[in-house]
Amino acid sequence: MKAKYIVLGTLLSVALSSCEKDDKITLPAPENKAAVEGDIQLYNKANPSGSETEIYQNGVFNFVAKTSEKVSEGGTLALNELELSKVVANYNTFKGTKDYTLLPQANYTFEGNSYAAGATEAEAKITIKNYNALAQGDYMLPLKVKMGTKEGFHIIKVHRDADYVALSSTSKKPLPPDSYNCPNRTEPMKMVAYVETNDWDIRNMGQFVLENSKKPIFDIVIAFAPNMNYDVKQGKRVLHFNDKLQPIVKDPNKYIKPLKDRGIKVLMTILPNHQGVGYFNFQNYQEAVDFAKECKTYADKLGIDGFDIDEEYADYYKFPEKPTVGNKSILWFMRAMKEVMPNKLLTLYDYGHGLYGSTTDDQGKEAKDYIDYSWANYWEQHGSYIGVPKEKYGQYSIEANSGLYAASYSAQSNLDGCYGLVMIFNINGNSIKSGRTTRDLSNATRLLYGEECIFSGKYHKGHRDK
Repeated sequence: MKAKYIVLGTLLSVALSSCEKDDKITLPAPENKAAVEGDIQLYNKANPSGSETEIYQNGVFNFVAKTSEKVSEGGTLALNELELSKVVANYNTFKGTKDYTLLPQANYTFEGNSYAAGATEAEAKITIKNYNALAQGDYMLPLKVKMGTKEGFHIIKVHRDADYVALSSTSKKPLPPDSYNCPNRTEPMKMVAYVETNDWDIRNMGQFVLENSKKPIFDIVIAFAPNMNYDVKQGKRVLHFNDKLQPIVKDPNKYIKPLKDRGIKVLMTILPNHQGVGYFNFQNYQEAVDFAKECKTYADKLGIDGFDIDEEYADYYKFPEKPTVGNKSILWFMRAMKEVMPNKLLTLYDYGHGLYGSTTDDQGKEAKDYIDYSWANYWEQHGSYIGVPKEKYGQYSIEANSGLYAASYSAQSNLDGCYGLVMIFNINGNSIKSGRTTRDLSNATRLLYGEECIFSGKYHKGHRDK
């Protein structure tokens, strides 16, 4: 999907009928580019190339309106406030969301400078005020300004979130209250949450915090799951995002940035999709590199911290032209991902892959040399099949819909075994709203960190919410 934005009253609506045809999404073209020859370019003076302006506090922001033709008469740069609510509604429809609301007038002022006849530029000042009085949510101020007979457009987004203490190397969750006979433990236990994006909103995982310190309990949140598909026309593997993932791809600032701002690492699982391609039938290293580059494109666009490997549902028999080649194929992929994205995380769902610690690639490296973190399949209890160190492994994981009550057992089991991770798959939104989730998670966080777990801030509705 590539769309140009029309800056008149029909802004964005013209693209609604055509933008969802293609499953392989590209992010929208910059909204601040003039859509029609002769229209005004309106941009943030501090970030001229930015397509939107994201604001998280009170402040003063200067904008420049620039025309391609000299204006015939002087005047004052003015904000057109007549259709702002309609523009916000159209934007929500276009992006496939319902969350943005018009920024109240009490929270901003607009001051447009005057300009003389023959001018091609004018400036305006936007002051965001009373930020702390805003209710938690996502707000929009569509700047639709008029200079002479021409109009320009720029989107300002104001985000008001709850107050959190971001996780970092200098602001960590507490170590377990005692050593649990693990004298070498130097890092707090990490908690990992998978979110089935067909069901629930990924942002809710960032709302679980420790009651006193306000630090988020989840260190890693994983969106489950983009697919490894095969594009016959292109003759290559592609990363496919279904309709439930498309809002995240279209608006990563809305869905991913809030988690990252709390210091949470955000990953995406790559899951085969019954098309005959998976981790075991890369035919050579170059094919793995090509797909890794595809993954990097999306990692850069979305700002995510890496990818998770889940070897399921490949159905290799459907693609006899690409026979399986064994363990060397998945090792090619791991190596390619680390070479293409050396600073990104690569994790492994320790299930279905058939790898063991003794398996090496043509570089003499094992899977553990490429994998940053790993965890067992839920309801299984064992060490890493590939030899990942205990401090980077979770030996007992939970499928939340089958029993989040087991969170305390998982925490205790991983503590007693000197493991470093607790993984929980797909927390149910209805359980969050009922309070059952915080009760069950508290049974784990008391063991891990000595604090209760609370849900802080706004609940974000998912696809299964009524």
